[in-house]
Amino acid sequence: MFTVPTLIRLCYLYLFVLFFSLNTAYAQGTQCDCRVILEEVMNKVRDNYPGYTIKITAEQKHHFQQFTDSLKKVTDTASASACYPLLQAWIAYFNDKHLAILFSESPENKELIKSTFANSRRYPLTKDSLLKRWESHPPNSPEGIWNASGNNQIALIKQGDDYLGIVTNVDNVFWQPGQIKFELKESGKQLWNGTLYNRFHVRDTFSTHLDENSLSIDIKGVKWVKTYPLPSSHSRPIPVDSFYFAKTDSNNTLLRLPSFDLRYKSLIDSLITSNMATIISTPHLIVDLRGNLGGFNLCFEKLLPLIYTDTVITTGLVTKVTKENIQLYKDLLTNNQLPEKDKSDIAAFIRILQKQRGDYYHEPDEISTFPTVYPQPQKVALLIDEGCASATEFLILKAKQSKKVTLFGKRSAGIVDYSNLVGPRALSCSRYILWCPTARSARLPQYPIDNIGIKPDVEIPDQINWVDFVQQYLANQVHKIVKATK
Repeated sequence: MFTVPTLIRLCYLYLFVLFFSLNTAYAQGTQCDCRVILEEVMNKVRDNYPGYTIKITAEQKHHFQQFTDSLKKVTDTASASACYPLLQAWIAYFNDKHLAILFSESPENKELIKSTFANSRRYPLTKDSLLKRWESHPPNSPEGIWNASGNNQIALIKQGDDYLGIVTNVDNVFWQPGQIKFELKESGKQLWNGTLYNRFHVRDTFSTHLDENSLSIDIKGVKWVKTYPLPSSHSRPIPVDSFYFAKTDSNNTLLRLPSFDLRYKSLIDSLITSNMATIISTPHLIVDLRGNLGGFNLCFEKLLPLIYTDTVITTGLVTKVTKENIQLYKDLLTNNQLPEKDKSDIAAFIRILQKQRGDYYHEPDEISTFPTVYPQPQKVALLIDEGCASATEFLILKAKQSKKVTLFGKRSAGIVDYSNLVGPRALSCSRYILWCPTARSARLPQYPIDNIGIKPDVEIPDQINWVDFVQQYLANQVHKIVKATK
């Protein structure tokens, strides 16, 4: 029976779209009155979002209507720069990071975006004065210049007992120098609680730890690395957004996969294929998925045969059948990054949706088998954290069904119940773009993962090198097995 869940769980996330630029020009519209925009977003979500009737229950309907009406009243007099927070507030009611309203980053929108976030909390500084100060600063202090993937750079400075992460680079749109990106408060030796402001300056809380040399810190699945000042003897870490493969010793190979964005599919395929002989002749494979925010399931298809032991059952999706949702899949067929061999499957899926008489199409469960169970790797470790989401969580759910696999680390992000964003939805007002899932898991509402996450089999303590921990753990397990057989 035809199923395509592996192909079309497209899962681009709001949380992670925040770190990328959307420069696509959408059709211009004049309907930018805030009340008009809000009602258009409400209608699109009500008609196309598969979680609407699950999240707005009969018991919640009255409260939800009161909340909606209160926002409508405010939008009647809202200025252009005050409109986005109101739209965001309504979307946030659903507590689904796959459901999002974003700014369209067209050049004509630049000044509106800047004015919307112009009043964010600031701290006055000059980078030159900080660099001079740090010339004589202890290199193992948290203070310094820190970088994350992309163009993200902050100066971490101490204020009282706390630390402030202050933006130093100019992106000319969402952030300006001096604005505060995150705050850290020490809660124990190298342990910290914090507040993070995402690209749209929405507040979130987290807990984390600094490494013993104060050179790296993970914040909501994003790794920040200190770049200045550094101890003279320190070797620079591998960039956090690098894909790489290494044989760390005679028993272990390490595969780092920081993203499943479709543009990386050929790189991932090549990385696995070119190192296949080494992987299948080494006892242990460690797959580092930390901070992998998702993308396309197509990107990890080469990995699945290596970790396979038993039939893999993936719960089918329930797709909301609407004209707009079907059109998104049709538009996907024009994506040049999508392999041609997969477009015919998507076209077949479109035909199924077009013939569907009800409001929902429930796909059969996906049943996957592979012709070979590789003797090696005997054990596969997946390193996961709260930065693992969407398509990465689909991989984790598949991998959990293998006898070879053990999950190490922290709980995943929990952003997987509503998926298949497929593409952005244009609004009549070209200032904004709506992202809205087309499908939900058939596990719902009985077995949710969103905002809960997938728990690891072995939690790794703070202040521990994860790869070293896993290698030692696997070595001890082998030692126990050998000892038990004597």
